[in-house]
Order: sequence, then C-alpha cells, then structure tokens
Amino acid sequence: MGFLQVASWNIEHLSGAPRAQRRQSAFALADHIEMAGVDLLSLQEIYVTPDDEEVRIGASQPPIASRAFSPDPARPAWRNSDLDVVCHLLEEHSRGDWRYHILPNRVPGDREQLCAAMWNDSKLDLAEIVTLPVAHEGGGFPLWDRAPHLLNFTSEIDVWHRAEDGEWTKASEGRRLSLVPLHMKSNFGGVTENRRRRGLEAETLCEALGAMQDQIDDTLILIGDTNILSNAEPAIERFIDFGLVDLNNNDGATYWSAQYSEAPFDRAFVAANRPEFRYARQYILRSSDLTAHDRLLSDHYMIKVSIKNYLDDADPR
Repeated sequence: MGFLQVASWNIEHLSGAPRAQRRQSAFALADHIEMAGVDLLSLQEIYVTPDDEEVRIGASQPPIASRAFSPDPARPAWRNSDLDVVCHLLEEHSRGDWRYHILPNRVPGDREQLCAAMWNDSKLDLAEIVTLPVAHEGGGFPLWDRAPHLLNFTSEIDVWHRAEDGEWTKASEGRRLSLVPLHMKSNFGGVTENRRRRGLEAETLCEALGAMQDQIDDTLILIGDTNILSNAEPAIERFIDFGLVDLNNNDGATYWSAQYSEAPFDRAFVAANRPEFRYARQYILRSSDLTAHDRLLSDHYMIKVSIKNYLDDADPR
C-alpha cells in the first residue's frame, strides 16, 4: 500500500524581483520541499520569467532546461526559472522527473501572483486542466482575481490479486485525484468587506464544481492560501455545506510576519466521508526560527496532507 503526499505553499512573490535582488534561494526552496517529502504541490504567488532566460547552478555547469508542462505542445507553457532550478535539484535526490504548470489569472495577460502546481512525474501524471466557470462579479465586488482551475491527476499502482487456487498475480491499476489550487481574496483594503468577498468566492466556486460533477473525481482536494481569518467565516460554512471538510478547522497559524503576526490563511478542504481521507490531517511545516523562515523562504508555511493511494479505497485500514 502507499500514500500520496499533497501540499500547498505560498512562496511569497517568487521571482517577482530581478535575479540579483531576490531574497529566496532555489537551493533553500528545494531543501524545504525535499524535507517535506511531497509528491504534489499547489503553489501561490508565482511570477512568470522570460522564456529565453539562461539559468545555471554554476558558471561551469550546463544550462537548466525548463520543467514547465504544457498540455498543448504547440503552445509553450509559462516558465518560472526558479522553479526550474528547484525541479532540477529535486531530481538529483529523488526518483523521477519533476514538472510544474502555471495557471492564468482572471486577466489573461497577468504574469504576477499566479497559482501553479508542481509534481513528481514518477508518481503522478497531469491528465486534464479545466478552467472553472466561476462568476467574476458578485455583490458589487470583483471576484476570483486568481481564477480557480481543476487539475485532474492520474497515478498507477501495482496491485497483487490472489486467485481461488491461491496463486498471486500482479497488475497495474489506475487512480485519479482532482485538485483545485486556491488563492482567495486578501484582507488588503478592509477585513469586513473582504470576508464578504471570500464568502461570495466560495459560493460561486461550489456552484461551478457542482455543475461539473462528471469531470471531478471523488478524491477531491481544494488547497491553498484562502486568506481566511477564522473558521467562522461564511466561506468556510459554504465549503462545508458543499460536502467538504476543513482540515484547519482549529485555525492553526500558517502565516507569520513581523508586521502582521500570525494568521490561519492556508487550508486544505477534502471531500467528506471518503475512505481515502480517513486519516487525512493538515500538517503545518513551521520553522522554530520564524524570522529566518520569513527571510529565506516565505511569510507562509507549507501545509501538507497525506491520502491513501492503494488497492481498495474501501479498505478499512
């Protein structure tokens, strides 16, 4: 049997400054991701970098090729050169290739603060990307600047079957997982107003997901930076009414900065009453040195969820 490790991380303004001025190191990012042992990572605040940028680990090293995944070979995918280096470093220490895909915002030409997904290609294949048909206006507010997308992944596992005569045979069986990376309205501009806006965003997202159930696997995870301040927000209530479980219902802090202190922004929501989520809990990778974490990595902590990925989703184990 096995488990898939699914995580989310808002890597604060990744590649949002010229390379010489960037405070984050791809080596530090790769170290953190490898330590977390993840297979699939939802990302926020990713910036697009030039397609022709040449990146090397050292002056005598060869250029690092882009790991950006494009579902259409005729249309090159957006690139983030720091993620290219991170993937390269992860491949040095783990089995399989790493890929990432950057998702567009509501405004098609926007190349800042984008959502993305990154995954170990030996564990998962990205089979489908669907732009969710959410409303971008509601209650007099603009909604979902970071347009949500549904990403359907597949995985293959080896399964042993025992025949009536007692003989064992091995076969490969497929599994599916549906992921929605989240980056909801921030609290900039007023807490009360933006609490309402997040409630409206949750409402229209649930409506969109409900209208396309045939494209969504029962193994459904919504995960990312929700900017939600407490489990009493209307957005939480709407997700729960839709049949999801908030794995950060106790409002564990996932964000820290010297200016704003702590907040429970990052959350994972999973489908309720699904056996593959029987043991699913949200873990928060929190450094003991918050200042160093903020300085070298991000003002957000990575969150992580482990889900069952073996023979029988109904298996009581």
